[in-house]
Amino acid sequence: MSFSRRWQNFVTEQIKKIYVHGYIKPEQSFYTLTEWEGFVNQILKFQKDGHYVSHGHGEIVGPEDLKKLIDDFYGFQINVDVSRYDLLTTKNVLDHIEDFSNHRFWSLEKQFGQYFNDMSKLKFAYFYSRGDLEPYVLVDDTFTEQVYGSTDNPKVLYHYTHKEGVERIQRSIDSGKPFDISAYTVAERDFFRSKSNLIMEFRGNVRAGFRSDVKSYSVSNGRKCVNLHRLGYPGKDKDNLCTDLDNDCNGELKTSLWNEFIVTPLEILDVYKK
Repeated sequence: MSFSRRWQNFVTEQIKKIYVHGYIKPEQSFYTLTEWEGFVNQILKFQKDGHYVSHGHGEIVGPEDLKKLIDDFYGFQINVDVSRYDLLTTKNVLDHIEDFSNHRFWSLEKQFGQYFNDMSKLKFAYFYSRGDLEPYVLVDDTFTEQVYGSTDNPKVLYHYTHKEGVERIQRSIDSGKPFDISAYTVAERDFFRSKSNLIMEFRGNVRAGFRSDVKSYSVSNGRKCVNLHRLGYPGKDKDNLCTDLDNDCNGELKTSLWNEFIVTPLEILDVYKK
């Protein structure tokens, strides 16, 4: 099977299992820091042998082992996301790979390690966001356990949605296969999607909490991932990641937007017009 066909099959088959707004990212695009280090060291070895990722000027050229390596780590971005975003090209992805291997990876842990107890246990991927490929961390059980000491974190929250969205969430709860969604408890700005004209009050199991909005994508395993660049927060005394879900994430909004929780719905309590 060709690299392109492999990723197109993901789009047409796997994402049918998850009913959420927006694009689904594949779980297999996420890797640990050790796995990413293996990737960049292989890219550096290919460079030493004269095979530079940027030599193709937007085309993947070189030995088959190099092409397969790029597909394993960036095949989704090249074969799926490039066609989705007008400002993203294959050349952008290949330039990112070269820059990441030569420079960015080697400061990644220093840049973001302050937010986690053990960054080496988490998984990361790079996806398009606002003109660049940016780092995302997978909010899986390992993430939640590391931040909160437990994966059992019930809380009553609110979710902007519409009639079909409520029905999809209820079906997922009934089926025993719920998927994670974004939710909030306080908001100062109206939600930006006009179609989302309902507010769903529900009880859910929190995977992560943030003082202000955090750019997130749904993942094919039912979890979500969040943008590492959104872990900063105005001021010098706090970051955006809430470590105390009861007392640390429901107060002031220095961004004048809304707080955000990544949460698995357990029970819909009420639905009303916003």
